[in-house]
Amino acid sequence: MSLVSARLALGWLIGGEWRAHPARLALTAVAIAIGVALGFAVHLVNGSALTSFEGALRTVNGSADVQVNATTPLGFDEALYARVSTASGVADASPVVVLRATAGKARFTLLGLDVIRAAQVTPSLVGIAPAGIDRRTDDAFDEQALFLSSAAMRAIGTKPGDRLTVAANGRATPLRIAGALPGVAEGQAIGVVDIATAQWRFGRLGRLDRIDVKQADGASTAALATILPRDATIGTSASDASRSDALSRAYRVNLDMLALVALLTGGFLVFSAQSLSVARRLRAFALIRTLGLPRNGIVATVALEGLAIGVIGSSLGLLLGHALAYAALTRFGGDLGAGYFADGSVRLTFAPAAAVGFFSLGLLAAVAGSVLPARIAARAAPAAALRNAGDVIDPRTPVPWIPAAVLIAVGGVAALLPAVGGLPLFGFASMALILAGGIAGMPWLARTLLSPSPAALTATSRQASRFVIFTAPPARPPPRCAGSSPVPR
Repeated sequence: MSLVSARLALGWLIGGEWRAHPARLALTAVAIAIGVALGFAVHLVNGSALTSFEGALRTVNGSADVQVNATTPLGFDEALYARVSTASGVADASPVVVLRATAGKARFTLLGLDVIRAAQVTPSLVGIAPAGIDRRTDDAFDEQALFLSSAAMRAIGTKPGDRLTVAANGRATPLRIAGALPGVAEGQAIGVVDIATAQWRFGRLGRLDRIDVKQADGASTAALATILPRDATIGTSASDASRSDALSRAYRVNLDMLALVALLTGGFLVFSAQSLSVARRLRAFALIRTLGLPRNGIVATVALEGLAIGVIGSSLGLLLGHALAYAALTRFGGDLGAGYFADGSVRLTFAPAAAVGFFSLGLLAAVAGSVLPARIAARAAPAAALRNAGDVIDPRTPVPWIPAAVLIAVGGVAALLPAVGGLPLFGFASMALILAGGIAGMPWLARTLLSPSPAALTATSRQASRFVIFTAPPARPPPRCAGSSPVPR
């Protein structure tokens, strides 16, 4: 008998089990869905945050070839600007003050620029006043003029011409919205004021946070590196993005590992539910085997059940994960409140490759959790299974403990190994091995703890023998034959 010829009987077995226990099917599918949803949501949040952060860096840095960045929040002496602008290979340079500002409850990045120099190095950061007969040409040099990106205006709830109070570096000053920043990418909350206003009004006199540099054709940064003090360093948009990625990498990897643990837990729940389901249908499987179905037919049947559970759970998990990612980005931001990506909004970016990957992981967890109990059931002898409705495994068979001990020991050794690329990969492997060892050792531990001791067995046998003696019926005399006389005493 093949799977094709036995499809009606196998379909009856699968459909009957699902109709009899729909709650169990729903619970296992939800367990897979939760694991897939957490993993997919974390991946979407991380990817969207990094993409938006890289876009914000490109926007804030403008089109500068190189930036001289301060290594501390205190900035560096503005006298460095003169040396950088006259260094070999520098075509032009623009001094910048960078502040984290608030207006009401809205947060944005406030840049102080020299408009004349910024027009040559980073023209996308130069503000433009609205057109009209009242347009002023000197707004860029007004000490109270503030140019905001469209995202910042929406966040604050203002428009050109309005006045507001901006707080930064522990100080607050009234400013007037003089225009917009059309060169800033959508979704980036940025404001620009004159560099003199930024230094004077916000307590940064004599200090700079960055110098944007436009290099000459074919020039290198070697000449710049020789004149920089200790509190300044050379950077580019790529290096800044790489540094921010390294800063949040451990945070993101930990979230991914937690999500995978949730998916692994869902796989164990599928294993438990399918083990119970296989035990309940052991006689039915044995009957079909006696009719000619091979062992792999039982495994394939239960694997198909797991596949169906995986498809339902993984599909639901992808939808739930996308909704969770959207809610998390809207409520907490791209760093989930950790403070790595504090400025700007983050747009949710769908990742098709990640969706396929997590969908496959959900299927793998469900199928693996179904195949393992099916293989145990397939090894049972059909004749014995038809007579016995108990455990598939003979309880008198010794439970091995050596594999569990080996897994725990290897996990302990892995915990002592060094990090790889700054990530505790062996630490994650150690946790997985110790968890697997603990699960593998649970049958042996349960058998050891629940088995009666030799003394208890001896006492129980003695009580049983006394009970048999005390409750045994009195012996009857042997029957006499007809015509026989009683035996004299």
